[in-house]
Amino acid sequence: MRYRKSKNYLERLQSNTGRSYIEALTSNKGIWKDFFYNENELVLEIGCGKAGFVIELAKRNPQINYIGIEKSMPLLTQTSELIEQLNLKNVKLTSFNASEITDYFEDEEISAIYLNFSDPWPKDRHYKRRLTSEGFLHKYSKILKFPGKLYFKTDNSALFEFTLIQISQVKALLKDIDIDLHNKRISEDSEKLILTEYEKRFIALGAPIYRLEADLK
Repeated sequence: MRYRKSKNYLERLQSNTGRSYIEALTSNKGIWKDFFYNENELVLEIGCGKAGFVIELAKRNPQINYIGIEKSMPLLTQTSELIEQLNLKNVKLTSFNASEITDYFEDEEISAIYLNFSDPWPKDRHYKRRLTSEGFLHKYSKILKFPGKLYFKTDNSALFEFTLIQISQVKALLKDIDIDLHNKRISEDSEKLILTEYEKRFIALGAPIYRLEADLK
């Protein structure tokens, strides 16, 4: 999905620096809790887009600190402003490429990671770019505490199968698998039913949604 860039998106985003938006600096490594002014656990959503999912998580769980990571800074402009309007203190946004994640987070600094509707990179030669490839899983394991939780959701069956194989190769523990998430009985207040923007579109098209939970360490 393409989004029109606001001409002054960078200026608007930077106006919230230090509050809802945190500039990605390697010097932040190990001190992300300082931006929340508490010692609550840290949870990431990688590839958060407009961050509707992570904002809803933050609303439901004020005792947890959330960081939404999105490499496309224009997507975060309105979201950072929305977080300010909602006065949400337990969610922050930042922007960098997920391949650099160990440059910005210390070992065992994070409690859980969410990956929602990541780019499937369908060509075989691009498999290392998939956010659930073995290389990425090793990086996540490095920054995760024990037990390191990974939550993954997609509409792409090939990516889901690939992810299951990659998880088995890193000897992670699969905890839960859904192969048609919205065609089963689930408690209405379950976080499984928090929808992303992409998910709403796929459900409208009748596409099955795949989801898994795993302990990476």
